[in-house]
Amino acid sequence: MLTVYAMCGLAFSGKSTLARALAAELAIERISLDEINHERGLHGGQGMTVAQWEETSAIAMDRLRTTLKAAQSAVVDDTFSHTFLRARCRAVATDCGADFKVLFVDTPIEVIRARRAKNNATPIRHHINDDVFEHHCRTFEFPTPDEPLVRIASDFDLTSWLRAQGRCR
Repeated sequence: MLTVYAMCGLAFSGKSTLARALAAELAIERISLDEINHERGLHGGQGMTVAQWEETSAIAMDRLRTTLKAAQSAVVDDTFSHTFLRARCRAVATDCGADFKVLFVDTPIEVIRARRAKNNATPIRHHINDDVFEHHCRTFEFPTPDEPLVRIASDFDLTSWLRAQGRCR
């Protein structure tokens, strides 16, 4: 069964790390909105217009559609910070006959802030401006019970979860 895994969570929650692990474990495509922004010469952490984000989202959904039409499952690496974005991704999955799961990386805000401070001191990934980060936190729309949700806490064991789903290689 084709499946789309939509990573969801606040910046610095661990989504990209998990997305890379999931893509490697299942040998599936990873579609990263950060990488699409980089290709476009944009950096979300510095602030982008709604139009720029919409174009990045459209590119990601086109890539997802192409991947699914090639009979390949995918993990979409984004914050999916708004319900309409998750619904858009779910619609692409449904249109292509794929299952859809929101993988919500539920990391405590104090852990996220500590990771962000550590990254500011010793950069491993791009910096996110304070105002951009605070706006992101204030406007984030957390998944609701009616969404096909898998909540991922700090003790989440990807391999065990995949085995339970019958999806381990």
